Amino acid sequence: MKARFLCCLALFGGDLPAKDPAEPWPGVEFAHVAAYCYDYTRDERGFSIVFKDRTLHKGIIQATTVRLSPPQIETLRTLVATESDEDGEVECYDPHHAFVFYDRDWKPVAWIDICFSCDDWSAVPGEGVAEIIDLQKLKGFCREIGLPVFEDENAYGRLFLQERPAAEAGKAAVKLHGRPDDGTSDPFGGHGVSSREGEERGKDEKATGGE
Repeated sequence: MKARFLCCLALFGGDLPAKDPAEPWPGVEFAHVAAYCYDYTRDERGFSIVFKDRTLHKGIIQATTVRLSPPQIETLRTLVATESDEDGEVECYDPHHAFVFYDRDWKPVAWIDICFSCDDWSAVPGEGVAEIIDLQKLKGFCREIGLPVFEDENAYGRLFLQERPAAEAGKAAVKLHGRPDDGTSDPFGGHGVSSREGEERGKDEKATGGE
């Protein structure tokens, strides 16, 4: 975890807004928060949900994206800032879930991606996030808002390919939510999932027990 955090500092430290230590994470001004599910293997640049040029990961599964409501945002901020004594034992870091904080122009200003397999995370900025997050609670939160959480790691790849034909999935320029993934405009474009829809989808998943 520490190595990933230091890497994030080196890549983004000089390009990010200044963090206010008096504010809870992320400690920067933001206007929107989106929750993502993605197949981390679909982008040759790496596993991070956001890259240095502020573009998003190409493996995002568009139909699962949820825009968080204000109460959901506060729940998320509390969860990621609260220390837990439960730590994962698996060493992998294969993230499939992420939360991105955007400014009013839909430019990413903070983000966190999570691997539920090894109970680890990577965040920008890293300061203000608990060293050990209670990822069981965070996993429950993901399900409540409608993000799929699978026990089978291969399920994310299958879901990604269901959404995009294999030929399209291999293209370098991937469009997200009907627009180029430039990270500077509304990622929903009228096609995203609202917080209410996400809550209903979460209830459906809880009722069926997921995959």
